[in-house]
Amino acid sequence: MIQSLLILTSSSTGNNIFCTPAIRYLRKHLPHARIEVVSLNALSAQVFAHNPAINQLWVASSARRVNTLAREFDAVLAFNKNGLKKCPVQHPHLVLAPIDRQDMHYAEQLLQFCQQWLATQCNHAIPLTDADRSYAIYTHPQQPNLLAEAGVRPGDTVINIHLGCGTTLLHGWKFFYARRADDKKLWSIDAYIALGQLLVNAIPGVRLVVTGTSNEAFLAKKFVKAVPHAINLAGKTSIADIRKLLDQSALFISHDCGVFHVAAASQVPMLGLFGPTNHILTGPYPASVNRHLIKKASMAEIQPEEVLQQALQLLGRAQPT
Repeated sequence: MIQSLLILTSSSTGNNIFCTPAIRYLRKHLPHARIEVVSLNALSAQVFAHNPAINQLWVASSARRVNTLAREFDAVLAFNKNGLKKCPVQHPHLVLAPIDRQDMHYAEQLLQFCQQWLATQCNHAIPLTDADRSYAIYTHPQQPNLLAEAGVRPGDTVINIHLGCGTTLLHGWKFFYARRADDKKLWSIDAYIALGQLLVNAIPGVRLVVTGTSNEAFLAKKFVKAVPHAINLAGKTSIADIRKLLDQSALFISHDCGVFHVAAASQVPMLGLFGPTNHILTGPYPASVNRHLIKKASMAEIQPEEVLQQALQLLGRAQPT
């Protein structure tokens, strides 16, 4: 039986969130094993903060450092091939999870891989249940209440809109102005502003909260300048902060990005905006009646008015006259 297990993840927030059901599943069936996780940068490592299934979390981007760690373990599971490319691991019991299907969610493929791997270790089948099929992102008991600090009142309807993405995070305004239109996942800031104005006009007491990293603050500043009473939390939140914010929100709206998957770890109703990317592979997980997608051939085809109508349905409100 495996006594110690090292899991190599990635530098992507979204991809690391996809790993959390599998890590919880491994802990469930290896209750006494030492399970440690390597993330390739500090931001994506926030996904695993306060996770009770993990004995130790490492942030490492050096192949030498990861190989030094790996020598201490019975087995090493690589959950992302790009992570393995960045940090090649030399270990006699290294296994790369085969994420090669386009008709099954990434997180489900990881879960089924772990199920099969555990069966080979235990010499018997290990069941997968619906309870295993959810993300695991945790907050800290001392997590600040950012909404209260921003003046949100108990009766306000809070809608969280996330404007950023991984590429904007890395390259900031240079990418936004030079290449944002080339990104297949992104909806335009002008479309988000138009949606924000429609929501304010349609919903009395609504408070729109926009999030993003400090590199994406220029997007949030443009939004709050054009949308009355919007709250700018760009650059002010950790993954755990956003997780708590979502528990206090009535609705989350965004394109496909890491925070979209943070939202899927909560019970908040979700409205996802998808262009040509594969929503089966990276859409909300698991599927739920309060998780809607608007999917078009291109993001430019998605109109603010149709997003408004879907948002009102998820909020249980009548359409505006």
